[in-house]
Amino acid sequence: MTIDQTKDIKELRKSFIQTIYQTLDGVISPTPYMEIKKGDTVDVKFLNGQGKLPTPNTTEVTILDIDAASLFFDDFHILYEGVTGVGKTYTSDALFGAIFGPEGQTTLRLGGSGVMMGTSALEPFTKTVLEHGIPKTRIDLDKCSKYGALFIDEINRGDSQEVLQVVDGIIDINGERGYLRLPIPETNPQRYKSLAIIAAMNPADAEHKQALELDIAGENRFLKFRFPNGVAEAASSQLEKKVVENLHEKFWVTFNQKTGVKGTWKDIYAKITDPEALRTELNGETREFIDVCLGYVGHDPMETYEHNAELIKQEGLQPHFSVRKDNDYNKVLESQHTLKHGFVRRDLRKISDLSRLVGFIKSIKEGTYEPKVDLNDVAVSIGIVLESKTITGSEYGKLMSLVNDARISYNEIRTQLNTPAEFGFRQGVWQSAVYSGQEKGFEAYLNTINQNITAINSQNRGPAQATIKSRLMADLVVLRHFSKTYESEISKILNEKDETAFALFTELYDAKKSNASIYEHRLGSIMR
Repeated sequence: MTIDQTKDIKELRKSFIQTIYQTLDGVISPTPYMEIKKGDTVDVKFLNGQGKLPTPNTTEVTILDIDAASLFFDDFHILYEGVTGVGKTYTSDALFGAIFGPEGQTTLRLGGSGVMMGTSALEPFTKTVLEHGIPKTRIDLDKCSKYGALFIDEINRGDSQEVLQVVDGIIDINGERGYLRLPIPETNPQRYKSLAIIAAMNPADAEHKQALELDIAGENRFLKFRFPNGVAEAASSQLEKKVVENLHEKFWVTFNQKTGVKGTWKDIYAKITDPEALRTELNGETREFIDVCLGYVGHDPMETYEHNAELIKQEGLQPHFSVRKDNDYNKVLESQHTLKHGFVRRDLRKISDLSRLVGFIKSIKEGTYEPKVDLNDVAVSIGIVLESKTITGSEYGKLMSLVNDARISYNEIRTQLNTPAEFGFRQGVWQSAVYSGQEKGFEAYLNTINQNITAINSQNRGPAQATIKSRLMADLVVLRHFSKTYESEISKILNEKDETAFALFTELYDAKKSNASIYEHRLGSIMR
């Protein structure tokens, strides 16, 4: 049986992942990275290689879990920061060797000037030809689709501009362009699978004097983890762990026995790890948490509050809560002082994809292999991305307390306002307003929005709650302003007595959102 004849990609995915763990059982020690506890709050402990006794409603995530799950996602790549000898290169080589074999992967080892063993970082994807007796470097299109994975060692040593081209999957040389990717079989229009990329770096500290902090452009292309040192925990259990020569053959023979699917890794890998086949959309609740959380955990809460308060006042309203410059506020600023920079545009996709990756890892542990993203997955992901922005040598895990503050406060607000599960508060208000308007007209629609603005405009407990409430209230104020501006159009839409009204409302929003950027920024996640 070939993969072309196989329709159940979920079963193939399950067998593929099981084969990874089975093949690497005697090769890679499962170094613990973090423990996630389920519940109304997000409880994440960074284990730094030290295992814990398993308890109910907890999931332990190891480095191998992260590496294996990352193969199914194209929008971010992994960067491990850790001292020499902890297993950064060893672990990645074993995984990539098992799946892609010696010919299907390559390694870039950077030196003092962005070189790979004395040559350009683009060398694996180029060829040298003679043109009128003069050697010229040209893109080799065959090499551009030769590899499935790339390991970049010591990425923070030297000039990495050429490496960033490779990471982006698009290289330009002498007026030519090459795309580093694999075609995904049976896709129309044709889609492609990006290179699986794992990079490693030593921390830029006194013990690694040649290492530099990776610049922001570089770090933003990766999801950075601090590679835990598990040697004291694992000790002699690692003595028998070693890479064997037939690892690649062992992997695919085992997979063939499980599935009956035959072929080379190129025939199978891209189809099974197609990220579109694992697409899990964030619901209203999780999207809203991203909206309200980032302005608290990665930015000065006072500045976030004041900006939202200004929007509220523009509509003639006055917030009855505030962020006070007290000890709680000062603790937030103290925690944030280790940040090199706040969230950027690229981080939003990282948070979304990492949420799906965490959900995927949990599904592997539970045996379902079908990821579902919940609020805690998003909270964990925001915390991991936030921790990746800290200065080298700072305490790891401290910023997660801010995420937990936001998670607790958001949960309290949702409970107080009786927000339905999986719905965002703002989304629920909008839908309730539409239903009211369908029954009693535009005034009832607007009154529903006003009533919820009043409900949220109350005293707060602590800076997290005030910051989150300011965002929620400001967004409802923007919805109110939009509704009053386009009252005649919305009144007609409310005459529709079924779900058509929501589709027509979204069409109106799409047509009018360009009139003010605030509409798209504040209403987009409500109406999707």
